[in-house]
Amino acid sequence: MSGKRSNLAKDELPPISPGALESFLENRDIIIKETVSRSLKREHEVEHHGENAPQLLTTGLEFTTKMLEAAMSMGEVVLLEDELKWAQDRLPHDGVQMEHVLIRFKIYRDVVTETLPSGYAKEITTFIDWMINYQQALMGQD
Repeated sequence: MSGKRSNLAKDELPPISPGALESFLENRDIIIKETVSRSLKREHEVEHHGENAPQLLTTGLEFTTKMLEAAMSMGEVVLLEDELKWAQDRLPHDGVQMEHVLIRFKIYRDVVTETLPSGYAKEITTFIDWMINYQQALMGQD
């Protein structure tokens, strides 16, 4: 990708409803904890982090959650695009494979779907699905 914004970023999503955002915020710690728990069970993807794996995953998901919250509040996926491009450049230096990031996003989406009321989850997963699709595009899987 060049320095131009992707076509995906130009297609802004509508901000989510106040109720969906409130539900997401009330449950974000549960969502992060469960996503970390499920991710840690995929030992081959986290073993290189050693005993720091739980904290590293939690920190990464907390950051992702904050960026997701901001994007959903404003309906601006460009915030997510910038985060994903940064991750593409930075995380391989920490031994994180982009395929593993993609899998964690899918786990995160599943946890959101299972945790929140279905209407709210649908609003939020629209943004998570955008992240998954953009990550796949960055990886050349589109």
